[in-house]
Amino acid sequence: MISALQNRYNTLFDATLGKLWIARVWNGIDRTIPAGRRPLVRADILLALAFGVLGAAISLWAFSQTNRVAELHTTFNLWLHADAPRVAENMVTTSGDHGRTSVHPVFSILIFPFGGLLTALGMEPLAAAKSLIIVMMGVNAALFSLTIRLLGLPRIAVALFTTLFMATASFLFWGALVESFPFSCFGVLISLFMMFRVKTAHWAWWIAVNVLSIGFLVTNWMFGLIAMAVRLKLKPFVTIAAASFVLTVMLSVLQNTSFEKAAIFINPHTLTREANYFQPAMEEKGIYEEGWRPLNNLRSTYVTTVVAMPVYIQQQTHMRLATTNQNSSFPEGELSPVIAVIAWVLLFGLGLWGAVLRKDLRLPLIGAGAALVLQTLLHLIYGEVTFLYSMSFMPLLILFASCSWFSPYRTVSIVAAGLVLVFGVINNTSRFQETIDVADCLADVDSVKALQTWDYIRANNGPELTDYDGLQVDTVDLCGTKTPR
Repeated sequence: MISALQNRYNTLFDATLGKLWIARVWNGIDRTIPAGRRPLVRADILLALAFGVLGAAISLWAFSQTNRVAELHTTFNLWLHADAPRVAENMVTTSGDHGRTSVHPVFSILIFPFGGLLTALGMEPLAAAKSLIIVMMGVNAALFSLTIRLLGLPRIAVALFTTLFMATASFLFWGALVESFPFSCFGVLISLFMMFRVKTAHWAWWIAVNVLSIGFLVTNWMFGLIAMAVRLKLKPFVTIAAASFVLTVMLSVLQNTSFEKAAIFINPHTLTREANYFQPAMEEKGIYEEGWRPLNNLRSTYVTTVVAMPVYIQQQTHMRLATTNQNSSFPEGELSPVIAVIAWVLLFGLGLWGAVLRKDLRLPLIGAGAALVLQTLLHLIYGEVTFLYSMSFMPLLILFASCSWFSPYRTVSIVAAGLVLVFGVINNTSRFQETIDVADCLADVDSVKALQTWDYIRANNGPELTDYDGLQVDTVDLCGTKTPR
């Protein structure tokens, strides 16, 4: 029966899509893997495991620092607009508000089994959620090292650029809080790994990759689709994409019946609400005082992701206060961030040059470039804080930076990478500690205590905040920060 259905599908495909010009162009692309490319060996796996342990250790240390602000996981927006209270709850219980499955389609049903198991074994719910983040950050570091090894980098270069991956502001800040971004990063990395992989993968692996990429963040499906487009001809591409989408929908429906307030991601109403987070739309409605600044979005994407900028306090609708770094500039009197940024821009430029010269990997590198362009276009307009989503594009930035190894100026790239590492770590840890201090101070502000805690939002049946005239505050110089003008 299955064979008969497959034959009917093949006949139908060949009679429809198979006759289109796109099928001829798509299938005419040379996807042959050069004979000189080598698969991963045991030494690569062991090196990846070592980086996995180191990545988890960095996340563990970062949590030890943020733990001094107990309110981080009970109060919204203290940490760069993060929804830590909701995500922490979603990871360990089926109750509560799972409504953001509208854009994280099957996050709850994929992660809860692990969080539920840890709590069933006696671990405190928040500790269980933190443990999963620590493990995932380690997995991401290991997977990144394997991915750039597939670029043909020697192990010493793999070590250098994987260390750079873990030294970024994005890795440090989002390895220190319970949020969904480390899992989204995993969906990105597994897609990139499959795209650069030497061996041909079974169709079941491709379905898993697509479900993970779309399941953790709906816009990240682009990574799974691009990876398949690079490796597969049109018929298996269409088949696997359709099967992955159907499986994700089925999981989403099951999740909707098992988790409180879980949304089905294909619901047009819930998806169209995301337009409310477009910066131009928020500016037009008068709820985004800072205004849409595309150049600042680009800077946040390509610079702040790697070299952190100072945090400041932003007032949103009514009395909601949040920390952000969207429009901040270099801290006065500090040299380390300036050196780190200059070295990073040089390194990234050399990386783009090296990627162009890497002819035997042209097709997958074009795929990675297309993903970076699409992410850039998305975050030119979406979200108040671009850095909030940086784990989705940070791996691409460091991947292209690692291609500087193939540029004509390899020595310069090594020196630049070293400067980014040294001065970037000095700057990022300083900004990290400052953000913790500001979050700690902000947690004591009356309007935050009154309006932004999980208990208040639950009591008012949602995130809509009441305008408390008696709680007006001036965000300029609040908690030692200075709002950019």
